[in-house]
Amino acid sequence: MKKIFLIGLIGVSCISILVFLGLHNVKASDVGRGIYKVDKEWQTKKDLRVPESVLYDESGKVLYVSNINGRPTEKNGLGFISKVSLDGKIEILKWATGLHAPKGSAIYKNKLYVSDIDHLIEIDIKTGKILAKYPATGARFLNDVVTDASGNIYVTDMSSENSAIYILKHGKMAVWMKGTEISRPNGLDIEGKRLLVGNSGDGSLKSINLADKKVTTIARVGSDIDGLRSDGKGNYFISDWRGKTSLVTASGQIIVLLDTTALKINSADLEYIKNRKLLLIPTFFANRVVAYTVKEMP
Repeated sequence: MKKIFLIGLIGVSCISILVFLGLHNVKASDVGRGIYKVDKEWQTKKDLRVPESVLYDESGKVLYVSNINGRPTEKNGLGFISKVSLDGKIEILKWATGLHAPKGSAIYKNKLYVSDIDHLIEIDIKTGKILAKYPATGARFLNDVVTDASGNIYVTDMSSENSAIYILKHGKMAVWMKGTEISRPNGLDIEGKRLLVGNSGDGSLKSINLADKKVTTIARVGSDIDGLRSDGKGNYFISDWRGKTSLVTASGQIIVLLDTTALKINSADLEYIKNRKLLLIPTFFANRVVAYTVKEMP
């Protein structure tokens, strides 16, 4: 039986909606009102180990999942990357190994770039082998990663001690931006010539002009922003690690799509595949990735 969350501009009736994340019940009050209907499509087996991030590889038609496999800042050498099919099958559990606590990732020219506490790791997509490790001086908690069209790699450090955005350019890591306007930056995405940033420090979604670094506030969310993805239509999917997944509309309205906070099911660094309309949520301590199809309400 398919479990359906109806998110419409009309009111949501006061019924309980069954969520197949271990057969937990979510109250109607946990489901927002918006422009989308979100249907659960699949979930992986519970074989992942603290999955923090999901990334779609368009050329390979595969998902890369970062597994911390320990504590988020623990240098234990047990972290790994999994390859997961688009129907939720774990193809290779430990495809790339030898990491500590891998989190966000991005792809550029057949290389996978993954943040790993205080280093950015470069991995050969063909072999899964580590090609290079780039130290980020001063970093304490590197998190999300994104690349622009020129191949510059941006990485957030969400630690309160450092609170910065780094850039890997011409093989060297350096601080790209730091200051009060990007307080504990976490989630990243690229939209044209803008870098989109989810600020955990002030709970705001912001954009930074890549040319002049001018910062603009898109919306004040009021909570941490872990995952961040544009829907390609001026709206943004965001996640609060504690368990809330929301949509920020073009007008700045915040619509809660799913809230599993009370069930202690996290919503970490999500992915959205626009041409498939598939929203992918890594559940961290629940050790699964869950996929939802996204449909516009008539």
